[in-house]
Amino acid sequence: MRGTDGVIKGSQTADDQNRAGQFPLLDHIESGILAIDRDATIVLWNKNMEQWCDLSREQVLGQNLYELFPNTHADAFKICIEQVLTGGAPVIFSPQQHHHVIPCPLANGEFRMQQVTVTWLQDYQVALFSIQDQTEQIRLIEQYKQSALSLKNELDQRQKLEKKNMQLAAAIDQAGEAVIITDIYGQIEYANHSFVEQTGWNSDEINTVGYFDTLIEKSEDHLNQQLKLSIKAEEAWVGRQNIVRRDGSSFTASISIAPIIDGDGALTHHIIIQEDISQYISLEEKMRDTQKQEALITLIGGIAHDFNNLLAGLIGQVYLASREVSNLPKTAERMKKIQASAQDAAEIVKQLLTFARQGEHFAKEFSLSSFMNEFVKLARHNVPENIKLISSFERGAVHFRGDANQLQLSLLNIVQNAVDACKDVEAPQIEITLAPFNSSAHGELLKKYPVLRHGNFAHVLIRDNGKGIPENMIDRIFDPFFSTKQLGSGLGLAMVLGCVRHHHGIIDVASKPGHGSSFHLFLPTLMPRKAALMDTDKTFSEGINILLVDDDERVLESTKELLECMGHEVTIACDGRAACRTFEEQSDLWDILITDIVMPNMDGVAASKKMRLLRPDLPVIYATGYDQSLVTEETRKMNNTILISKPFNPDDLDRLISRLVNK
Repeated sequence: MRGTDGVIKGSQTADDQNRAGQFPLLDHIESGILAIDRDATIVLWNKNMEQWCDLSREQVLGQNLYELFPNTHADAFKICIEQVLTGGAPVIFSPQQHHHVIPCPLANGEFRMQQVTVTWLQDYQVALFSIQDQTEQIRLIEQYKQSALSLKNELDQRQKLEKKNMQLAAAIDQAGEAVIITDIYGQIEYANHSFVEQTGWNSDEINTVGYFDTLIEKSEDHLNQQLKLSIKAEEAWVGRQNIVRRDGSSFTASISIAPIIDGDGALTHHIIIQEDISQYISLEEKMRDTQKQEALITLIGGIAHDFNNLLAGLIGQVYLASREVSNLPKTAERMKKIQASAQDAAEIVKQLLTFARQGEHFAKEFSLSSFMNEFVKLARHNVPENIKLISSFERGAVHFRGDANQLQLSLLNIVQNAVDACKDVEAPQIEITLAPFNSSAHGELLKKYPVLRHGNFAHVLIRDNGKGIPENMIDRIFDPFFSTKQLGSGLGLAMVLGCVRHHHGIIDVASKPGHGSSFHLFLPTLMPRKAALMDTDKTFSEGINILLVDDDERVLESTKELLECMGHEVTIACDGRAACRTFEEQSDLWDILITDIVMPNMDGVAASKKMRLLRPDLPVIYATGYDQSLVTEETRKMNNTILISKPFNPDDLDRLISRLVNK
């Protein structure tokens, strides 16, 4: 027990003093030692215990352990101690599980981490408490654990970072754009796989390449000067530049250059993102060409419409005049010449419409193989004897649906151009071949025209060894009115392009000055089907009641007179609405309707549909000098209907009228 003076009071017998003096060596060991007898009275207390507990031997000896150290009175400790006092096995109290059995404070107020071993010494009839101070060891172990945990976390973070870096490096290396890192002087230090593919420099050579000196194509244009200024000013730059490959060829690239600045604000590197946009530029050019072609198509379609109306009126008037002057031979002969000239003009307009994909299109299914065999026979008459004509067609029928006349005329135009190109050429030669499209043999064309991967195409090739086409002209050869011939109209190849497009095909030209030209036509083929029987009725009739509708007064008047001269009864109307009013007054009177398509107030198709509500069997002839594609689907679905183009041949018109009315 402690008194008010802080000294533990109690009786210390002489035996206690003697027992303590029997173990002088215990004062020199590192452990704390105390011993208790069977009554739990402390009989031994070494110097370490004096220092650790700040209690002298005199203060402690003779005190009761449970009273001096209340923690030991807890059941978890007392039961174990009592077992030892009765001769039981030694007991160990670990610092982790049994905190502070014998509290020994440190200078900082914390308690020592101690392992207490309690052993019964039979010879001395005491329980010996051996107290090992493991504070430092446990602290070191904890520090080691913390260090190991920190190291593990650091390693985990490093592994994650390395994994991310590997993923980032793999992503950069597999990126479609070239990624380049250069030093401040432009010397390449890193480049990914796309850079190697774009430029042809292999991975072992890239460190010897100066980006700005070797790869950027030398020029003095404003863009190049701006790039140099931006690099010098350590600023980012974005633009297009021509990049020189290892083999000396070049391509256009979209480039983004940015400086890499360190923490001190100093320039250390440049990072460059480079994308090959050659294909994109090619598509841009194709888009511009397409827009230009569409503008020409719109313009030509409008011009052709007006010309067709003029020619329709002219041919009608000439036809009538020639009948009136039949007794004047010279005048009649002149009228025939005028009529022939008008027909020639109509053919020119037809070529324009073919280019504009608006010409009259008589599609039917036929064998392309047989057609090409017959075509070569015809082409031989247009090829001079000094030019060798070679033809080669793979066996087997290739079936095609289209206008044989248009296709024949288009191929003749190409052959004629080949003949002109072979003039003044030694051993001139023209080759015409037909074969199924072979994708493995035309890989470059597949890249250029991906649609060739889908469907079946016949490949028609017309090749010559003539003077070739200059590079600056090859993109213009299909433009209407463009010609390198002194007397050329510039409509031949324009018509060829229109014909191929009309048949949903593709045309490609390869040429090199001095090495000839190759015209590749890819035409969609189909499975053979039985051809429909053609109408061979050529009977003519007179006295047919015709309702004639057109918004052009010149066409209306001349066509009315023309039909009346043929012996028909004709009533006219200037637009669809007026025609409907006339028709409704006596719908059973009319044998046939002949109507223009594009008209104000109500077009010809709408008017004919309204009339057929009253007369479903009414025959209709659509006559147009404009875009047939506007009504092709409509007329295809309507029974007892024919579409013709202006200007029309009077005899052909009379034949069509008779055929429809007499069905």
